[in-house]
Order: sequence, then C-alpha cells, then structure tokens
Amino acid sequence: MLVEKFNKSLQSTKDVASNSYLTFLRETAQKVESAANSEPTLIYYVDKLIVLVDQPNLALDARLTNEFAQALGEAHFLMLCLGKGLSLTRIPEQNHKTPDFLLNKDALNLYFEVKTLSVVDGQSGIKRHLDDSLDANIEIEKQLRAGKRVASAVSVVQPYGEKPYQQGKGLITAVIETLIEKTRQNIKRDQYSNTNSFLVVNLSIIHPFRTDNCVLRPVYCDDYLFRKPVTGDLWMLAFGKPGMLIHGIPEYGGEPGIEGILAKYGILSDPEFDNIAGILLMVHPQHKPVEIWGLFSSERYVQWEENNPDITATIRTLIGDNWNDDVDSNGWVLQGSRHNIG
Repeated sequence: MLVEKFNKSLQSTKDVASNSYLTFLRETAQKVESAANSEPTLIYYVDKLIVLVDQPNLALDARLTNEFAQALGEAHFLMLCLGKGLSLTRIPEQNHKTPDFLLNKDALNLYFEVKTLSVVDGQSGIKRHLDDSLDANIEIEKQLRAGKRVASAVSVVQPYGEKPYQQGKGLITAVIETLIEKTRQNIKRDQYSNTNSFLVVNLSIIHPFRTDNCVLRPVYCDDYLFRKPVTGDLWMLAFGKPGMLIHGIPEYGGEPGIEGILAKYGILSDPEFDNIAGILLMVHPQHKPVEIWGLFSSERYVQWEENNPDITATIRTLIGDNWNDDVDSNGWVLQGSRHNIG
C-alpha cells in the first residue's frame, strides 16, 4: 500500500534527517490512495508513486522528493475533478510536450497541465532543509551524550528560502516575485498549443502569503491591529506588470504602506504566454479541504460567456466563486480580511 510504504520510508530515515516537505504530503497521499479504488487513472498514479517510494532513501533524495510531489499533484487534481463529477483523461507522454489531462464533455475539449511548484532553488533548497535537519539531529545527540535529560534543537522549514528576508526586499514583493519566477520556470509553451489549455499550479509545498481567497484581488483590506491595504499575491502572479505598486504590511500605523514596485510580468499579463487560457490554483488552507481557485483575463472570460458558456460552467464547477480577473470583476464576492495570518 502506498501510505504504508510512504510512512515506512519516512520512518527509516528520521534519525538522519526529517523531510518536512514530504511529511506535508502524507495526508494528500492517503486521500489519493483511498479514492483510487477502481478508477484506472488514479490506480496508475498510485502505482507510479509506489515505485518512487520504493526507491532507497526517498526522504533523503531531493530529486525524488520533487518527483513524488509532482506525480502526487497530478493525481490530486484528477481526484478533485472526479469529486466534482468531471472525468479527465490522462494524455500519455509522447516524444513532444503535451498537457497532462483532457476533459472531453459534450464536444467541449479542455486541457490541463499540472505543475507542483517546488521550493526556492528546487533540489538545492530541499537539500539545504535536509542538511539543516541533520545538523539538528546531531545537536540533539550531542546534548544527550553530554548527560542532558531533555535535548532540543531547531530545524527551520523555508520554502521561500531567504528571499522574503533579504535586506531591502519587502515580504509581499518577495513572495510575488518568487511565485512568478517559480511558475515561469515550469511553463513549456508546447503544452498549451491546444485551444482552452489551462495551467494548474499546485501550491502544496510553497504556499501563498495567505490561504484566504482575498489574495485573488489586486488589493484587499487587512484590519488586524489597524486598517491597511495589502496587495494580493496570487492576483499579481497572474496579472502583475512592471511598475505596479505593492502594498505591504507596515509594522505600525503611519509607516509607509508601499513596500516596493513590481519588476516582473505576471503569467497572464505576459504576451509570451498568451496561449494559456487561465490559471487554476490548488490552494491548501490549514485545517480545511484543498480548494481550486481560478484567474482569467476579463476579455477571455467574456468571450467564453458569450460564445461558449459551457467553458465557464465547467470551470465554475471546479472553482465555485473562488475566481477573479484582471479588472477585479469578482472582487465583491471574495471575502475580506479580518486578521493577518501570513
């Protein structure tokens, strides 16, 4: 069984180093395995994940960690679609780039390419985390040998690396630019050559600044301690443009609210990616089920509504009211902010 093997793999290396990124994925792996049953495509993914888990020292291998997260992200998206009554067909790998899934419904073809964003610096970033965990275990062992009854050490999980803490770089600015960079690195144009091809960004390892849907707005109101506007990092991921002001989180009232100016194009603002129909985001709130959110250009969304409303109806089956566009058309529906949990 997948989860049984997965747990044994994590347990076998915990005395060397604990892989927190894989640990985060345990619950999702369990849900995918439970949902597989007789669904052939999910069974395919479970078998693929078991092959990875069976590799020696999975939890100590940064490359295998990324491979496991990517395969699990695809399986998880498939599972979420099935739960909404949408049956996807996996597109077999070929000698040229293709999307992961096809949804064929009443002569409507929608394509989905799923990308699970890794940590900053990818394999090197995961390796730094493993090295940090190893150092913590060594420190604990050292304290115990010195006669301490209770030993402790700190191991830090930093999916964004040092970027949010670099001098002169605001927190929200760093998060936005990192998400844009990580997403751009995962886009292969050939995978979006078909009409109505969507990019699915799984944020299971590197989370947005917040997991409230207000971050789908260009700016939302945060009234924790005092009222302030904050730039929505996921909106900027899609629609940001160089020169846009970024509203940060001042430490006290009266401190400047603008923390920086965006230097990058968001994915859907960049003409290089005009063949991407929209972005679907797999967001993983704490203590809540995973949600799928959507971001689309207003022009394209209106075209769908006027010429092919089955597209919006199908996508809205997945995302509900958790969506927005470049002109904040759905902002009035998205929840406001009562407190900052970043």
